[in-house]
Amino acid sequence: MKICLIADAISVHTVRWAEYFAQQGDEVHLITYESPIQDISGVTIHAIRSRFDSLYLAFIPRHLKIYSLVKRLKPDIVHAHFISKFGFHAAFLNFRPVVMSAWGDDILIIPYWSKVLWYFTKKSLKRADKIYAVSDDIAQKIIFDFGISADHVEVIPFGVDSKLFSPNEKEWPHEKVQVLSNRNFYEVYNIETLLHAIPLVVEKYENINFIIKGTGPLESSLKQLAKDLNIEKFIDFVGWIEYKEMPKYLHKGDIYVSTATSDGTPVSVLEAMACKKACIVTDVGGVKEWIEDGMNGILIPPRNPEILAEKILDLARFPDERERLGNQAYKVIDERGDWYRIMSSVRLDYENMVKEHEQ
Repeated sequence: MKICLIADAISVHTVRWAEYFAQQGDEVHLITYESPIQDISGVTIHAIRSRFDSLYLAFIPRHLKIYSLVKRLKPDIVHAHFISKFGFHAAFLNFRPVVMSAWGDDILIIPYWSKVLWYFTKKSLKRADKIYAVSDDIAQKIIFDFGISADHVEVIPFGVDSKLFSPNEKEWPHEKVQVLSNRNFYEVYNIETLLHAIPLVVEKYENINFIIKGTGPLESSLKQLAKDLNIEKFIDFVGWIEYKEMPKYLHKGDIYVSTATSDGTPVSVLEAMACKKACIVTDVGGVKEWIEDGMNGILIPPRNPEILAEKILDLARFPDERERLGNQAYKVIDERGDWYRIMSSVRLDYENMVKEHEQ
């Protein structure tokens, strides 16, 4: 197949998706705004840049270039990832079949910013031959809030690369309990809640360390907050690392924490579960589809450092409970979160849609 993806080439989710089909022998073209940090093996990148900083001003010039490019490429299928940006392009290409993937904020948050964004989100969804939602929560909103037929919507989580993320049976030597957070430094991931929880934890349990891995626009303010709270000695801030290096950090951790205020299917949480980590995660979006509170992880309300601190203390003091939760978390991912099984079904879906539109 000749596949044309329209997506953010900087996102690891896009990179994984493009690489998978390239590895299957498909001809993959990725249309994006900015070039990826590294080349994607077997994938042809088309970066459509703009002299305008504003996404709104840049949209039409970019769209005209994308329209011409797709017309020249003549792909078998077009797939746009993230509705309220790249999906807007796919909807107005006069091309079929078109698939769109909803990742989270593009359905849960951005359409509510204005009537215009709501209109174009709904219009784009209606023009898709198939819509993939990364969680059932998002799928239900697409169906009921935007009036899309359930026949056109399918839940396709990103899944976990089981070849990369798996339990480390070797004991990682460390004296202190290690707590890991690897969500990036954006408002939606609410890292401030974790920082405010740390003083409450170390007041009662000092034999603990926090690995906070991430990058983003809030980096300097978060590091300043850590300094103001006098907790710097308990934190290792880790910047950008290659995706393939992430399992090493998960293996170091005893407890995984995510404090997001909105989420679809958070792949970073699923990856921690695949590594048998005890997870403390905010009860938002599609998280409940993977974590049952007290059974295979801990769910907490967002923006509540007191409860987060309490749960971290509970798991820090009881390693057997950490092990139990981690084992149960792994079972869930092994049963229904494997990336390769999920993508095999997507490829079959692609082939069926292409055949339908050839007739």
